[in-house]
Amino acid sequence: MSRVSRNGKDELEKLVAIRTAELHLLNSQLQQEIAEHERTALELKKSEEKFRTIADYAYNWEYWLSSKGEYLYNSPSCEGLTGYTAEEFMADSDLLIKSIVHPDDIDKVKEHCACSCYTSKEAQHLIFRIITKKGELRWVAHSCQPVLDSHGRFLGRRASNRNITTLKLIEEHVNRSEERFRLALDASSDGVWDRNLVTDEVFYGENWYHVLGYSDSDAKSNSLTWEKLLHPDDRAKTISAGQNHIKGVTSRYEAEFRMKNKAGEWQWFLSRGKVVERDEDGKPLRFIGTHTDITKNKKIEEELQDIQATLEKKVEERTDQLQEVNTALTVLLKKIEQDKVDLELQILANVAERINPYLEKLKKQSLNAKQTSIVKILALNIQEITSSFTHSVSLNSGKLTPTEIQIANFVKHGMSSKEIAELMNLAPGTISIHRKNLRKKLGISGKKVNLQSYLSSYL
Repeated sequence: MSRVSRNGKDELEKLVAIRTAELHLLNSQLQQEIAEHERTALELKKSEEKFRTIADYAYNWEYWLSSKGEYLYNSPSCEGLTGYTAEEFMADSDLLIKSIVHPDDIDKVKEHCACSCYTSKEAQHLIFRIITKKGELRWVAHSCQPVLDSHGRFLGRRASNRNITTLKLIEEHVNRSEERFRLALDASSDGVWDRNLVTDEVFYGENWYHVLGYSDSDAKSNSLTWEKLLHPDDRAKTISAGQNHIKGVTSRYEAEFRMKNKAGEWQWFLSRGKVVERDEDGKPLRFIGTHTDITKNKKIEEELQDIQATLEKKVEERTDQLQEVNTALTVLLKKIEQDKVDLELQILANVAERINPYLEKLKKQSLNAKQTSIVKILALNIQEITSSFTHSVSLNSGKLTPTEIQIANFVKHGMSSKEIAELMNLAPGTISIHRKNLRKKLGISGKKVNLQSYLSSYL
């Protein structure tokens, strides 16, 4: 029994030693975990202090709402924005909506707070007005987003409110300036237009509609736009002109086109415009311009074109008439000139045929001195009268002698060589020699050409 008791005691001591060692190990591990937890808690406390320091000294109003809409944190900057302290907000979760939000914006703030925006995990944004504790109007830009734990459970929403009153005042000032600019453009033209190239929204001035006979109610009820009123035949070239300017091909936009007025008629307009705003990459954002009614100018232009066309037609007709008259005068002058030559030849022929033979006979008669003198005077006077005719005929007959001219004229009138010889008191052989000389001088020697026919056309 003593041996058994001794063995059991040894076993128990061993077991106690083992358990003691395990306890020491567990205690050591526990102490390490406690130390680690304390370090983590200290770091968390420092982190929280840093967060609170950052949040408490943030310029914007920062806060954290629980999933039930109660304030878990509210930065002191809320007082600078609203005039109410963080403690007042912590004490009354509905203070913002009940006493601060502008009456005209309460509905949209309530809608924002009531439904999906507070259960949605997406960030939400809202702009609204508030009335501060001192009764001042301020604009607030609100942003909020969900707060989730490590398991994705919704713990509430983190929110930030920023004072944008100055920006809104600047925006309103810019809008007023822009409105005055638009009104000035509208007053100085027959219509101003302003196109947002990002949204394709277009603003049309009052004159834009009024010059076409439409009222403001007509414009709204019929949703009148430039595209709807533009003449189909002018659409392609006008749109192309606008696109070329937007792309930078042209330095300015200018186009003439027709638009349908309220009476159903087409009015002509001259439109000028320019891209006035671009983003940092140079992409056009805003396209503004005016248009002017040029219908009267177009009518005057058409009338002038009609007058010009009529004048050109009349000038053409008168030119044709003058050409016809000129042709007739040319023919007449040639006829007169030919008749003159024919008359001169006829006179020369008559002198040679009816006067010269008798003068020759008189010269052969036994005349006294006085009679001889009279015959000479008569011959000289006849020669003086016909000399100008002979010169004129000789100019038209090449280098023919006076005798050859007389013979040519007799031949032209169909007289034979024998008749010419008797008339001129010359031998028939002499006349034949003169005829050969005529053919030679006229360039028809050796040719089968009738001398009489040739002379009829030549002289």
